[in-house]
Amino acid sequence: MESVKPARAADQVRVDIQWMRALAVGMVLLYHLWPNRLPGGFVGVDVFLVISGFLITSHLVKQPPSQFHDVVAFWGRRIRRLLPAAFTVIVLTAVGVLLFAPNTVWRDNAMSAIWSGLYVENWNLAQTSVDYLASTNATTALQHYWSLSVEEQFYLVWPLLIWVAVIAARRRGSDYRRTTALAVGLVVLASLAWSAYFTHINPAKAYFVTPTRMWELGLGGALALAYPRLREAFAGFRALRLALVGAGIAMIVTAAFLFTGAGFPGLIALLPVGGAAIVIAAGPGEGKLSWDTVLGFRPIRFLGDISYSVYLWHWPLIVIVPWVLGHAMTWPVKLVIGIATVGLAWGSKVWIEDRFRGAHPLGVPLRRSFVFLITGMVVTSASGVGLLAASRLAEDAARPPAIPATARCAGAALRLDPSCSGLDPHGDGLFITPLQATNDRNIAYADGCWWEYAKPDAFPVCHYGSSDPNAPKVALFGNSHAGPYLNPLADLAHQQGWSLSTYLSSKCSPSGLPQVFSEPGATDGCTVFTRQAIEAMRDSGTKTVVMSVRSQSTDLEGVPADQQLAAMQAAYSSLFDQLTGYGMHVLVIRDVPFPPADVVDCLAQHLDDVSVCDGTRSDRLLPDPLFDAAVAYGNPAVSAIDMTEAMCDATTCWSVVGGVIVYFNQGHLTNTFVSTLWPYLQGSVITAMS
Repeated sequence: MESVKPARAADQVRVDIQWMRALAVGMVLLYHLWPNRLPGGFVGVDVFLVISGFLITSHLVKQPPSQFHDVVAFWGRRIRRLLPAAFTVIVLTAVGVLLFAPNTVWRDNAMSAIWSGLYVENWNLAQTSVDYLASTNATTALQHYWSLSVEEQFYLVWPLLIWVAVIAARRRGSDYRRTTALAVGLVVLASLAWSAYFTHINPAKAYFVTPTRMWELGLGGALALAYPRLREAFAGFRALRLALVGAGIAMIVTAAFLFTGAGFPGLIALLPVGGAAIVIAAGPGEGKLSWDTVLGFRPIRFLGDISYSVYLWHWPLIVIVPWVLGHAMTWPVKLVIGIATVGLAWGSKVWIEDRFRGAHPLGVPLRRSFVFLITGMVVTSASGVGLLAASRLAEDAARPPAIPATARCAGAALRLDPSCSGLDPHGDGLFITPLQATNDRNIAYADGCWWEYAKPDAFPVCHYGSSDPNAPKVALFGNSHAGPYLNPLADLAHQQGWSLSTYLSSKCSPSGLPQVFSEPGATDGCTVFTRQAIEAMRDSGTKTVVMSVRSQSTDLEGVPADQQLAAMQAAYSSLFDQLTGYGMHVLVIRDVPFPPADVVDCLAQHLDDVSVCDGTRSDRLLPDPLFDAAVAYGNPAVSAIDMTEAMCDATTCWSVVGGVIVYFNQGHLTNTFVSTLWPYLQGSVITAMS
């Protein structure tokens, strides 16, 4: 996504490349501002990758590196051209987050600043994309650096590949272009094959990692090697070239309007990538009748000139402005953001990009470029570390407090204690702040009690309470929505002399039915987790099983969407048959209302009116097939509890109840709220164990 120097007589910039850049960055900007209008606008990034691969390879094969110093000189040019503006945006964005963002998002943005400054943000996002809890986090202001990271990693290895190919060709006495073309072709084919495979088995990670994207840059490189012959072949065929450019544009625009991200960046990415390659292969237009005449007029070329800086600035503005305003963006605000992006991009290009190019003293001697690289990485990382330190200081000062014993109507008590009726359901002020809520999690996270779909072959089990092998045994069974009940259940087990074992999973619903996961082996791992949990409870002589499950995150293999809930309910009934057949009592706690977004971030922005973060009961209270199966089971060995009234009335579900924040992220209960809910639950557990 690099920019270019102004066109000179001796160094003409291809008009078609410039309007393609404008088209690409325009699609990305529109997609991020109005995603529903242009659902596939993200393919603009792929167009950029093809262009970058073409231009960089064109430079390298025009003056092929003959010694390692040539490779180092190439890296120096990339540093001077791309990094000054990129580093500036990272530092200013970190400052903007500190000044305007709620402290609940400081940590994630700090890490993003650090990884972006080191140009490995794509690998950071690939890692967090398979973290079930992290996947619910708000987007960070620098996560768009994932594509810049891919490009920089490409720039690191690509000249080395071509240098090795040139050396090999010279030793064999062959044409270096042919050897280079062979090496590039192998990289493109290998990367494309891996992209198709990895996108199928792990689409969340595949979107970000470099090996699945290398073929897009490499295809541009292959095109650069073939371009001289293509130019000769197309000479005189103006109508054909017009048709090819039109077809290429149609392919890109079709992808922008029709793609949704599903299956990307696998073979489906061939549509926009191939379209970009076709446009470049057709070459610049000739005469007045050409696409360049239509699309190459000054405003579009100007947008192409500043496209790199537009990409740098647009996303931080989109993320930070709503924090400044305290509400979601309206279309006038989005329009202002678009204008501001162009203005900042122009200033960035003139005052930063252009000043560090060419024969600037930063490049003489060459080592100055690398001193700047190291210094810039240190400064950008320091900005992230500073933001991280601020986050940790805030977290240390915000450990979840104990609710005073005199606060009779705190949390769930405000709704469930008859003497508290008639009070404002939100309570009178907050006992716990949004930042405190983010850390107010059950001990399953610290103790590593989860089966994780990213590690499907590991089956951790945690034990609490009595270690006496003859102690009455209780189990907590389910996915992450069962986890919040661990702390009070562990305390109860200790008080009663019970032995508590956990069988908890991340995302996997223990219905026993095959579920769809993007991670390899997770489908079988989830099924095995359920089977092993049942066998372990049977073998240990478990007396009572406490269950709660979020089933809405489940997608069953081979079951139509309109039949999934019924299939899960039937499967849970079969599960009850197994557990009760082993002499166990099953106590099901209905799943909690599920907000559409992260509650703590919303509350942090609306402390003056927490009702902004509430929602309707019909939207938040989703079907729970586990609970429905328990209610319909008709056997006293299976009982069910519905605590919805602690969080909702007939029309509204609250994010704050009795001064206590209900969730620590999008849908998981805080320990503090569960502590106020547990007195109304523990009697049922004790009864089930008696």
